[in-house]
Amino acid sequence: MSMTAKRRLHDIYQLTDFEKAVKRYLPKAVYEYVRNGAGAELSLRRNRAIFQRYLWRPYRLRDVSSLNTKITLFGEEYAQPFGLAPTGGAAMTRYDADRIEAAAARRHNLFYALSANSLTPLEEIIRINPRTWFAAYLPSDLGVIDGMIDRVQKAGYPVLLITCDVPVPAQRIAETRAGYSMPIRPNLRATIGGILNPGWTFGTLGRTILRDRNPKIVNIRPQGGPGLFSNEIAAVGGSPHFTWDHIRHIRRRWKGKLILKGILRPEDAEEAARIGVDGIGISDHGARLLDSTVSPLEVLPEIRKAARDMSVVIDSGFRCGGDVLKAMALGADAVMLGRPFLQACALAGSAGLDKAVSILSTEINRDLALLGVTDLASLDASLLRDLGTMSFAERAPETT
Repeated sequence: MSMTAKRRLHDIYQLTDFEKAVKRYLPKAVYEYVRNGAGAELSLRRNRAIFQRYLWRPYRLRDVSSLNTKITLFGEEYAQPFGLAPTGGAAMTRYDADRIEAAAARRHNLFYALSANSLTPLEEIIRINPRTWFAAYLPSDLGVIDGMIDRVQKAGYPVLLITCDVPVPAQRIAETRAGYSMPIRPNLRATIGGILNPGWTFGTLGRTILRDRNPKIVNIRPQGGPGLFSNEIAAVGGSPHFTWDHIRHIRRRWKGKLILKGILRPEDAEEAARIGVDGIGISDHGARLLDSTVSPLEVLPEIRKAARDMSVVIDSGFRCGGDVLKAMALGADAVMLGRPFLQACALAGSAGLDKAVSILSTEINRDLALLGVTDLASLDASLLRDLGTMSFAERAPETT
């Protein structure tokens, strides 16, 4: 570990510390892009507050000297019940972030999903980590859909995750006010941020441009994608014409495991089961799309029931080992975390990710022992006291 990484990680004790620390090293526009949520950020705050609804009822005087935190997901065994969520634009927070995250997931035996909104060709990432999942943003054009499925299949990806909750672009005010824009355009606030953060300007943006000349979102279409400075990038994302008929088409063509990410209603889980989808991602996209939505954790039990034999993965708002275990007790098979790992990577690269994984793994082991439980399969709702529906008066302090 470099001296710089040691210094930056010196006072990191929990995942929330990464957000506070990385604020000093990222331009405000980039920092807000990672941190902020949609609209007035009501859902962003509630995604954290919802964990206060559930309190533990631990067992006592049980032998917890031997613990097992392994899970099996889509036929693969992983060391922990959490993994790295797909995070678009990761390489704008740290040079080569996509490669760093893929390697860290393999090193720690965690699952990891590469976002289609990434700068590193998917063919390179699968060589770094052969168990990487691919998280796609697909249009309604069947020719483009088939081309992407064939490209991802040819590369050898075992799992295709369809991001199904972005029919139109979201409004995220904090990042816009801070000067963040796609396509990248010079503006006063972003320029000042770059000047005040030369380490990022030269170490991340500068190195990326020097290497790639015109960095592109290379995994969004069969033949690549638009550059970060191109007006075409504004159209990157999903499509308002993308429907269940496209999912049926994808299921027929895709031979590997298929996940739908963005499900918040049991009816949608039931439809996915009828189509033959392998997994559900309960998610509100980290509160980055539609404000005032239900939190994924509070709809987990009913979606778990509707999902039948499908695997259920959940994200949005998870910040500690106890959060992960609460989701497991309510029926999740695994948890994906986005912001904390992205912030850890931005702060200190591989060393930051190692620290984040260590913190979360240690918390999970400790909490299991304190609950009187030795393995994840023993977690169920009887370990929780549900305080009922929360009002915003009971929410956690606002994220800064």
